[in-house]
Amino acid sequence: MNATNDEWGCTIEQFNRMHPPTFDGRGDATLAEDWIQDNEEILRVINCTDVHKVLYSAFKLMGEAKRWWISKRTIREAEGTKIVRWLHFKQIFLERFFPTFVRDDKAMEFANLVQGAMSVHQYSARFIELSRFAAYLIPDEEKKARKFEQGLNEKIYERIVGFQIQNFLELMDKATVFEWSLQRSATLLEQRKRTAPQGSQSAVDQGPWKKRNDGSSLGQKQMQVNQSNSLCKFCNRAHTGECRREMGACFRCGKTGHLIRECPLLLTDNKKPNPHPGSQQANQGNNQRRMGPAQVFALTYEDAENDNNKITGFKLGAFDYTILF
Repeated sequence: MNATNDEWGCTIEQFNRMHPPTFDGRGDATLAEDWIQDNEEILRVINCTDVHKVLYSAFKLMGEAKRWWISKRTIREAEGTKIVRWLHFKQIFLERFFPTFVRDDKAMEFANLVQGAMSVHQYSARFIELSRFAAYLIPDEEKKARKFEQGLNEKIYERIVGFQIQNFLELMDKATVFEWSLQRSATLLEQRKRTAPQGSQSAVDQGPWKKRNDGSSLGQKQMQVNQSNSLCKFCNRAHTGECRREMGACFRCGKTGHLIRECPLLLTDNKKPNPHPGSQQANQGNNQRRMGPAQVFALTYEDAENDNNKITGFKLGAFDYTILF
């Protein structure tokens, strides 16, 4: 062990200074392949020979893995085969701690890998971890990017597919940006929902036009309900206060003792002086251009008797009627 590097290639001290990992044979099967890869990288850097790669790596086995190697070594010594090459050591080691059926399961898992509930960062890490077990599915950079792209969630995939990115790292970065943008939009929408006034939830979800239309229809429905609830059961009309038909009161002044045709207010209105003829002529031109609403005037019996422009003699039942033209 104290020989020079030229004779031995590397020393155990050099190997230990690199802090090589240990392996006890427990845990996930992929840890076995990780251990081989990590140790192999250290042995390559310090330029170890093939023999010392086996010796130094076996020195870092522990527990169940160490007992397995002692058993294998004892059998080979009994057979007269003491020297074990590094390639053979890797083969028998992986057959024991990372069998073929486990590797096939990992390859199938990679083939079916999609983002799902994972973030883009978590999906990328899992993609890279499993891709080593199915390198035949992604033989070049473009196919690796397409496989990653197809596994993205729908909302991210729809935004990124049009860019036709062929580099895996660039595609991963772009997907991360889109994911952040979607999360920010969802957060802002949730904040608006929480701060919106009570009862205006539909306005947040469907915009101001929906809010205005809903408010109008609700107001009309409320008005219809109020009107139907306020109809008088005596006259079947909507009014405030007591029903004049029920009381037998005048529909014009509200007093009892007479009907609307005998109301003193009508007598007062009919005794007002007629407008000056000049004002009638002045308004005649306007009346020709614009027809006003029709009007009906009630006359007392005395006014009708004194008017020369009447036609009489019309009788209906027990009552006489006077019509003026």
